[in-house]
Amino acid sequence: MIPILYNAVTEGTVPNDYGIGSLTDCLSCEVTEERNGSYELTLSYAVGGIHAEEIEVNRIIKAKPNYTDNPQLFRIYKVGKAMNGRFEVNAQHISYDLSGKILPAGILTFDALATVQAITNQGGGNFMVETDISSSRTFKTDVPASTRSWFGGKTGSLLDIYGGEWKYDNFTCSLLASRGTDRGTTIRYGKNLTELSQEISFENLVTAIVPYAVNPDNNNAITGAEVPTGLSLNVDRKLAMDFTDGIVWNDTTPVLTQLNTLATRYVTANRSSMVNMKNSITLNFAQSGDLKERVDLCDTVKIYFEALGITASAKCVSATWDVLADRYSSNTFGDAVSTISDTISTVQKKIVNVPTKNEVAQSISDATQMITGNLGGYVVFHDSDNDGQPDEILIMNTPDISTASQIWRWNKNGLGYATSYAGPYDTVALTADGKINASAITAGTLSANLIKAGILSDTQGNSTINMTNGVARLLNLKALSSFDLIESDDTIYASMGHSRPTEAHLNLLTYATLTGSNYNSRLTIQCDDINSQGKSRAMLDATDGTSSLTLGIGAGLGAFTNCIFMYASNTGGFLNLRNGSGTDRVTLNASTYGGELYFKDGTKRPASLYADANGGNLYLRNYTNNNISAQLSTGSGNKDGVLYLFKSDGTPTIYALGHTGNITCVSLTQTSSRKVKDNIKPIEDSEKILDLQAVSFDFKDKAKGTNKRGFVAEDVEKVLPNLVTPEEEGKPASINYVEMIPYLQDVIKKQEERIKVLEEKITKLGG
Repeated sequence: MIPILYNAVTEGTVPNDYGIGSLTDCLSCEVTEERNGSYELTLSYAVGGIHAEEIEVNRIIKAKPNYTDNPQLFRIYKVGKAMNGRFEVNAQHISYDLSGKILPAGILTFDALATVQAITNQGGGNFMVETDISSSRTFKTDVPASTRSWFGGKTGSLLDIYGGEWKYDNFTCSLLASRGTDRGTTIRYGKNLTELSQEISFENLVTAIVPYAVNPDNNNAITGAEVPTGLSLNVDRKLAMDFTDGIVWNDTTPVLTQLNTLATRYVTANRSSMVNMKNSITLNFAQSGDLKERVDLCDTVKIYFEALGITASAKCVSATWDVLADRYSSNTFGDAVSTISDTISTVQKKIVNVPTKNEVAQSISDATQMITGNLGGYVVFHDSDNDGQPDEILIMNTPDISTASQIWRWNKNGLGYATSYAGPYDTVALTADGKINASAITAGTLSANLIKAGILSDTQGNSTINMTNGVARLLNLKALSSFDLIESDDTIYASMGHSRPTEAHLNLLTYATLTGSNYNSRLTIQCDDINSQGKSRAMLDATDGTSSLTLGIGAGLGAFTNCIFMYASNTGGFLNLRNGSGTDRVTLNASTYGGELYFKDGTKRPASLYADANGGNLYLRNYTNNNISAQLSTGSGNKDGVLYLFKSDGTPTIYALGHTGNITCVSLTQTSSRKVKDNIKPIEDSEKILDLQAVSFDFKDKAKGTNKRGFVAEDVEKVLPNLVTPEEEGKPASINYVEMIPYLQDVIKKQEERIKVLEEKITKLGG
């Protein structure tokens, strides 16, 4: 296929036209896809070729990736510099656009189908994510991250949780339980293999097994005869192997015979695994579109190693397709069960498989389906010691022990499951000594006299109990009736509990347990310094209809001095501040009808502030007899303020009424000593007062008086402005009547002088 160049595409739609045009001057074009890995196109193009100048970053190339898939879209992310008349182009599969979309935190699903649906709806844009996996496992996005990163490559990804193999078809991303197939193809020299590049780990090659066992009675090692593996190398690579666990020490069969039997079985079952392939077998072999001969990504084949005489199973983990030649240019093979995604998935499933009620039900359903599903297998009655009598039952996926990779083995010593006849039986094993070994156990009810564990945890890790250091973190802890913190001698030092329906209490204590009864409750906090000096206490008490809070300091619980005391009852509340001897000094009191704040010394209240339904009062009292010396209050009638000053016997002598503005007192004097005055001189304008017009009037507020005599401030201001305080901020203008007296006195004095002069003239005239 000739690649096609597009300027852009609509997300979710694969174009059927030729876009900008076909890249006919393409020198080479290859598509490489790795199993659960990268999916990229590399292209080499002539500098002067058609559309060369239009090949730009972020444009789209459509090319066929293999024999069977539809042409795929690849977004250009790099255009190299021209060298020797050509330039290189790198493009990623269109599914990498999901790296720019964010899957939000807080997604929580419980099976694969729900997970891919949530990803499609919340982070897929116009991409479709689907799966054929029905596994019921929890998927959770704890932080926001790119949608494609949740496919694989980060902790908690879909590959971590569900395993499987990804297949991408443009805007459709499919997580398949198994993508490839086993076509029964065997690759070998002389048939279809034209080039082989492989890496074999020499350190794992073994030419012979030397079996041994350690006698538990005397700790002496017994060494058996070596068993050849069939490999011929220019240097011996023997392996000593411990078969102690497989020896029956009281059996009639000699230990050496048992060692030889065990070693022979092991070599037979594990001969092919003596070659360690590191995912690095790259093959270039002749392929065609024929179904039987073709090998696609994730397909399983057999590779024959002629030099070693071994046929090993391998999976195609990377495939490179020559777009121009319409054929594979190379394939990379590796161990079918050793890819990182499989490993992570397996470990993850073992770790998180702590059963909840739903998981137990699902596990039972899965087990029932597997056992009753008639999935095939072979039951073999096996003679393990070659004495002519079968002594164990084997249930395997193949009839041959040497090729079986799923084995249930049952004999007189126990029952176990492994991936090879020789073990290890670490998935699950029930042994005759009463022990059960298992990588994971799903249980509804587990009864035991003793459970030894490191950390007990729920499925999500919200609640844990560390049996090693004793630290417990429990989500929504619920305790029945009571919860106590005790010392090693069982003394209760803190308790929280209830006894329906009469008692509820929370106590934090040092020496004794205090509880409430008859609807009483108490919270007690005690603090001691290292010398048992200056101890401080706090108590919160509640009884039927009342409650109190006490803060204090003293030498003993219940006998300490109350420094702060708060009390509440059905009729009100109190706050008392006390001195070191426990005497009330300040009290804030709220009652049914009002409130009071007073400063106190014993039974005396030198000062208090009182409020009730009729108003408020501020009292200052005589310390000697506790009589009121001064009072500021709001009147009970019109609620205007009143100020009282009293004699020592409580008789009011001065009072000011806010609603009339009147001040009543025996006398009123002003400071007038020469000692406080300066710039003293006679009045020169006193006769101006004769220009004032005295008037009679009524206050508009009749409560202030009617038929009054006086002056109008505005008229006085025109004649004697120094006697008037002008109107300001809504406050009416006022007159200083007291300062009128000097004017009047000076005028009268001058008039008296004139009268005397006139009298003298009259006397002379009449005389």
